[in-house]
Amino acid sequence: MNWIRIGYHILFWGMYLLLNALVVSVLEGRSQFEFLPYYMYREAFSLPVKLGLTYFIFYNIIPLYLDRSKLGKLVAMTLVSFIIAALFYQLSLNAYYEYLEKKAFTILQKQGLILAVFDLYITITSATIIKMIKLRYKSQEFEEQLMQEKLQSELNFLRAQTNPHFLFNTLNNLYVLARKKSDKTSGAIMMLSKIMRFVLYDCRAHQIAVSDEAKVIQDYIELEKLRYNDRLTVLYEEDLDNPHALVAPLLLLPFVENSFKHGAHSTTGKADIHISLTLKNKELVFSVENTVDGEEETPAATGSSGIGLRNVQRQLDLLYPGRFSLISGREDGMYRAHLRISLD
Repeated sequence: MNWIRIGYHILFWGMYLLLNALVVSVLEGRSQFEFLPYYMYREAFSLPVKLGLTYFIFYNIIPLYLDRSKLGKLVAMTLVSFIIAALFYQLSLNAYYEYLEKKAFTILQKQGLILAVFDLYITITSATIIKMIKLRYKSQEFEEQLMQEKLQSELNFLRAQTNPHFLFNTLNNLYVLARKKSDKTSGAIMMLSKIMRFVLYDCRAHQIAVSDEAKVIQDYIELEKLRYNDRLTVLYEEDLDNPHALVAPLLLLPFVENSFKHGAHSTTGKADIHISLTLKNKELVFSVENTVDGEEETPAATGSSGIGLRNVQRQLDLLYPGRFSLISGREDGMYRAHLRISLD
């Protein structure tokens, strides 16, 4: 049994009884403090009728409103319930006046019946308004919950895409090292194991420390550098005023992947990659620059970024709406991606 709900109902009817008694005392020109107990006592006689009509309408008539094919039944039941309630209302007042005040009371008096219907209507209207406000509030909560679940499902799907995409690219690196029969292969496998542990386990959290994301970026850089000779130069810079600040996982790594794919891998000559990560006053700035050949198109133009950057763009839209900026493009033989996120 929901005692909190019952308590709210008791509180509502208690407040209703008090306010109704105050209104009647004012209309009849009596002192509120002197006659308030008298009016509350008198109003209490008709309260069971109002309770019965209110809950009958709530649980039997209002549900019919949702079924428009039963509109006639809804109107008929409403009219009949009001007529019956008005008669019982008059009977309750008759019992009060004749047995407690020893005064005559006419049940079927026209004016009395009109006042009874009006009083019942005001009561039902007040209770229904509160009921509708409550239902609307619950409906909004339910819609927000559904939206959050939808966004979370989409986010989980995007992250599920990122993991195999990252694994595929990294296994390609190992394949190249294996074909060269490089002595670095075993070390690369161990480094990949560390990275995959991070991707598969640590990234299950909604947020991780910026320093953890930075660490996996550095590990990935070292893994990629094993593939290339001196023609590749990688400069990584980091400046974090709060390494424990939280950020969504795997937002930054795709930019690094992209720089190697379209920088070192796609160019034939000397390749340069510059990666910078700073965090100042809860403002995260991440920039990646990589060399591109003259004939090499930007990822945005070719669509070759595929899951990578488009995936990150969507995650940013979901996680940091209105709190990030992402600028990317090609200029002077370099492809640049600049991301700014407010972590506040």
